[in-house]
Amino acid sequence: MVNPVKTKVLLALSLLSIAVVTLLAIQLLLYYFAPGYVAPFGIFRFMWLWWLVDVLGYVIAIVTLVLSGVILGRFIEKRVPADMDALRASMISTAAAVIGGVVLVFGLVSYLLGEELTISLASIAFLFAVIPSIVTWLFSPFLVNAFYGCRYDPELQKLVNEVAGRAGIKPPKAMRSSMAVPNAFAYSSPIAGRFIAVTDGLLRTLRNEEELKAVIGHELGHHKHRDNSVMMVFGILPTVIYYMGRFLLYIGLYAGRYADGSRRRNGSSGLLLVAVGGVVMALSILIQFAVLALSRLREFYADAHGAKVTSPFAMIGALKSLDGFYKRFGKSTIANSRLKTLFIYAFTEPFIGLEELLSTHPPVWKRIAFLETLLGKEIRA
Repeated sequence: MVNPVKTKVLLALSLLSIAVVTLLAIQLLLYYFAPGYVAPFGIFRFMWLWWLVDVLGYVIAIVTLVLSGVILGRFIEKRVPADMDALRASMISTAAAVIGGVVLVFGLVSYLLGEELTISLASIAFLFAVIPSIVTWLFSPFLVNAFYGCRYDPELQKLVNEVAGRAGIKPPKAMRSSMAVPNAFAYSSPIAGRFIAVTDGLLRTLRNEEELKAVIGHELGHHKHRDNSVMMVFGILPTVIYYMGRFLLYIGLYAGRYADGSRRRNGSSGLLLVAVGGVVMALSILIQFAVLALSRLREFYADAHGAKVTSPFAMIGALKSLDGFYKRFGKSTIANSRLKTLFIYAFTEPFIGLEELLSTHPPVWKRIAFLETLLGKEIRA
């Protein structure tokens, strides 16, 4: 049976894409044949061209997302780590794929455009990617506490201390959020320290204390595995690649109309830069998919840690309790959250294969299936 909502969404995306492509074509024609009409002054020309890069980047992203969803979505649809060894191998290979993809892009750009231009672009792109990421990382605990209304909870701290003792790590600060939505998250920074937060909704949703300890164990696993730092570093890589492609698009569009400050056309070099920039932007999205896959694998790893410090049954029970809540009351709270990457729960309903590809967490049924492979085994996490 066809889902009417999904059909409408696909239709809307299709119409939007057609409108964007049409507008882009019109603007390109105006840019080449009526440059004075489009941007009579230098600053407006700069702003208009930057907007044009945004539009072109949007089109590239939509095409890459749809094609990736159709091709990759089916590949990952039923894949679940067979055991801890398989999980570790997957994490290593996925991390290697991200690094290899970045090296491949730098090699491609360097081969086509030369080392000097590549190094210059990479340096600027690196600054654009790293500075916001570091600032966000340093101050994110203060933002999380403010957005989620987190406050220190001495009773919760006792449980965190107990589970941290089992894990053999120093306990982070236990915070409680007044949010009604069941959720738990680990966050930290060098200037704010380490935290674990649970919401009032989670405390009402979980059925017993063992399930709560399993969730705490999961979040402690993120701290133990340094997931915040690891994912920040890997998350920067596709952003650097994206900005390189963006800058190449801008330079290519500018060079395609002007050369050496004159109105003499320089179409061949501009076309090459535009083509390379478009390919680089598309590759940045594919690398981002690999980064998200690494994030999902590390969620499996954190689940294993939660099972280790309690039991696989407790971790499975906690996930089932969360799953039951969202099946009863809907999932829009996650989809609409500005901080949805922090959610311990994640949902996946196949929609051209994009949901899981774009998620930081595996679907609950996969997490439960993985935990079931750990029953009766020694867990090393």
